[in-house]
Amino acid sequence: MIRRNELVRLGIEQVICVIAILLLVFLSVDAGKDKADTDNAALMDINEGWIDEAGQAVDLYDLAPGRHSVVLDISKLSTKGKAICFKSIDTTFKVYASDGMICDYNPVIPRLLGISYGMQYHTVPIPEGSSFLRLYLEPVFADTPAGIRDLVISDAGQYMTSVFKRNLFSFGQSTITIVIGILFVIAGVTGQIVMKSTGIDFISFGISCVMVGYIGFNDTLLLQILTGRPDIIRVTEYMCLAFISFPALSFFSSITGESHSKLLSGMFAVCLFNYILQVGLTYDRLSDYYYLVYISQALILVCFAMAIVLVVRAVRRRTIKPALLRSVAWGLVSCISGAVIDVVRFNFLQSFGSLTFTRIGVQLFTAFMGIYLYRDHIDSLKKKQQESAVFASEISEAFAKVIDMKDTYTYGHSKRVAQYTGMIAKEMGYDAETVEKYYRIGLLHDVGKIGIPKAVLNKPGKLTDEEYDEIKTHTLKGHEVLKDISAVPELAVGALSHHERHDGKGYPYGLAGDDIPPVGRIIAVADAFDAMYSDRQYRKRMEFDKVISIIKEVSGTQLNPEVVEAFLRLVAKGEIKAIDVKETEQNDNIMEE
Repeated sequence: MIRRNELVRLGIEQVICVIAILLLVFLSVDAGKDKADTDNAALMDINEGWIDEAGQAVDLYDLAPGRHSVVLDISKLSTKGKAICFKSIDTTFKVYASDGMICDYNPVIPRLLGISYGMQYHTVPIPEGSSFLRLYLEPVFADTPAGIRDLVISDAGQYMTSVFKRNLFSFGQSTITIVIGILFVIAGVTGQIVMKSTGIDFISFGISCVMVGYIGFNDTLLLQILTGRPDIIRVTEYMCLAFISFPALSFFSSITGESHSKLLSGMFAVCLFNYILQVGLTYDRLSDYYYLVYISQALILVCFAMAIVLVVRAVRRRTIKPALLRSVAWGLVSCISGAVIDVVRFNFLQSFGSLTFTRIGVQLFTAFMGIYLYRDHIDSLKKKQQESAVFASEISEAFAKVIDMKDTYTYGHSKRVAQYTGMIAKEMGYDAETVEKYYRIGLLHDVGKIGIPKAVLNKPGKLTDEEYDEIKTHTLKGHEVLKDISAVPELAVGALSHHERHDGKGYPYGLAGDDIPPVGRIIAVADAFDAMYSDRQYRKRMEFDKVISIIKEVSGTQLNPEVVEAFLRLVAKGEIKAIDVKETEQNDNIMEE
């Protein structure tokens, strides 16, 4: 109980520390609100004011498909040390300043990677004294509009800093998803036993998370900036989309108990065909990954549909745990909702591959699975603990029978002493776990008698001094037998100390009072009662009232007074009472039902 209170106190203190830190962060953020937009103020949005070749005002964020040439008057703007900064999406362009070309972005894409580079951020320094800027924009795909976003005039470094800040959340999301995926893969590779016991394919789930996380990096464009190869990042993203349906379905197959499902084999074949088809058509210039991504998106939706079928079938067959079913159901709803939202955004809102909601869905799925695995692990530990307790109890009782079989005249003594010990411990206020433990210790308190010659144990007459000394060694021998059982160290303690006396005149070490271990004090009373109130080789059992009278007399000398008081309370309540001589001797349990 003390240990539990300490843990609770430590937990509360740690929560207070975390709250204090979060409070400081909140106050700091709140106090700095007035300066929060300092960086944004330095970014000069120049989307308005552009004029096309016909002299008409145009919105660069809403252009018609095809080529465009637009001009912006910057004669009245402060451009010294500044750059024109923007994000381009599958668009080649040229930038002129006062009729002089200052940038020509038309990257050469390897044939295998298609005809587009994807997305990239640009910062083009503006020459001093420039009075206007001209942009020649040509989309990579003729049927799409030129893609220009985040168009500003700013310090190049400050602009890129703002880019990183804006994309920090998405970058963090993707990083967390990838880290979670790697951890699941490691758990799958190194924990085959855990995978078999839970029935969950951690490797497939981990690979799915890694793919989703990597695809999410496309939102941030940080990889494009760091590598300078947005074309490679783009194609790798499309290939992840092409294959992600297989590990995702493999995961669902594992949790529904259908790892060898034909659906899974079919999905692998379809994903592989999708990959070969996309690479082949793109390489031959018959199409491009940009158009073929719809196949991958359709496969993802089909994967979710198959997953639902597997889950429903598992429910009907009762091959999935209810707790796992709830976690999977909520996770599946989260993933499907996120994927559908992102597909709609891609097709109708020009989100250009943003997987924000899909990542959120995957992270929610991961959270649900994490909660399930934690609870399942705890339940498994509890089950093993219960099985171990039952096994230990059964072994202890079997061992006690072996002990009593050697001492013919005291058969059942160990079982009865264990029962008395448990009853007294419970009466003294010990918790259920301790009561059960003391019961098992009582079962084995006389284990050392195995090392005593049978002729001495079963001698019908009075023992000689040498024989009595031999009998007394059973406490030391019992301790020697049980001392290496680290799971319950008190087993050895009970065997060693149950013949110590409260006045210090016991054996083997002459301990007194509180120096005697608690379990030893309790077993001493239980052992003394059963020794007097059972048949021995040299006498019949004493009368119940006489036994109780003797125990009262030796309280404070031979026996611990507190333990005796608890024993007497049990007698007063009738839980320990005189046995009817006519009752069958086969009933060793004297506790009332």
